[in-house]
Amino acid sequence: MNEKNNDLEADKLQKLILFDDSNVSESQALSEQTKVSEEIDQKDNIKLLNELKPIGGKFQYNATISNESLALIKEVNIKIEYPNFLELNRSIPPTLTIVPPRITEEDEEITTTQVKIEFDKIPEGQLKKISLFFNPLQSNEEGEIRTFAAFVNVDDYIRVINSEPMMINLKQTNIQPQIIPSSQIADFLKQAEIKKSIRSIGIGKEEKLDYEFIFNRLEVILRANNFQFIAKDKKKQIIWYFGEDLESNTDILVIGQVKSNKIEWITVSENPLLNISLLTQFSNELEENLVRLGIINSDDQLFILDCKACGYVLPKFPKKGKSVECKKCGVDQTIW
Repeated sequence: MNEKNNDLEADKLQKLILFDDSNVSESQALSEQTKVSEEIDQKDNIKLLNELKPIGGKFQYNATISNESLALIKEVNIKIEYPNFLELNRSIPPTLTIVPPRITEEDEEITTTQVKIEFDKIPEGQLKKISLFFNPLQSNEEGEIRTFAAFVNVDDYIRVINSEPMMINLKQTNIQPQIIPSSQIADFLKQAEIKKSIRSIGIGKEEKLDYEFIFNRLEVILRANNFQFIAKDKKKQIIWYFGEDLESNTDILVIGQVKSNKIEWITVSENPLLNISLLTQFSNELEENLVRLGIINSDDQLFILDCKACGYVLPKFPKKGKSVECKKCGVDQTIW
């Protein structure tokens, strides 16, 4: 009887010991897991980078949020703020939405626009990149582009980080006429450092337009800006003018042309910022001329002919309600 009682007590004791051992093991595992979690420091390992560069006749702004930590972040909300003298042409990815402005009694004028995009999560060691493409609408302007990112970190806290502001400054140009023989234009265009920018514009008016008269206005604008006449092809409606920007000591070739119901400005120089500034300036002055002469009523009738999908210049300006196909990506689109 005593032996049975002893065996029973021993069995209970063994079970108790096994239970205690198991409990200690789980506690140690939990402690180790907690330790690992505490060692994940995301404070300086979630980085928000930005970049602004001229590309063609527009600006490209890139914002990248990089998760260099050992754990994912979730509920990522990115906002990008830019000045209103920039028109957002397209974005990658294309799922941006405009944030309605908060207007208070103290606000005299809303001078910026915000867009946002959200991601469910960004796993450890991965990143998300957003690219925005802008057409400047006004010359002699300056402003900043900023990016803000909010996310939930590994400890379930909301964190907010900001990027450094990127400045855009479209300076007024100061052109001096520069003579260059027309025979040297081809050599100028072949220089390795040369960058070309183009602004293609369509006039949204159902009545028939006098494109020869409009072509002559291009010459008026270039002469008013102190450029030197180089050559002209009346049949193809192309003009070439040349000058030097005194602020940057940069030679610049300007080509104006009318074709396929489009008005096009092309600027060629070593300075892409100068190219964009001049394109914007010429476009503004063309708009002023067209309004003053009664050809259009407002800038709402002018359309920048960039493909909505890839940004390539569209081959023609179609009639109202008709579509045009991009020669680069093949996307069919209606302009007006």
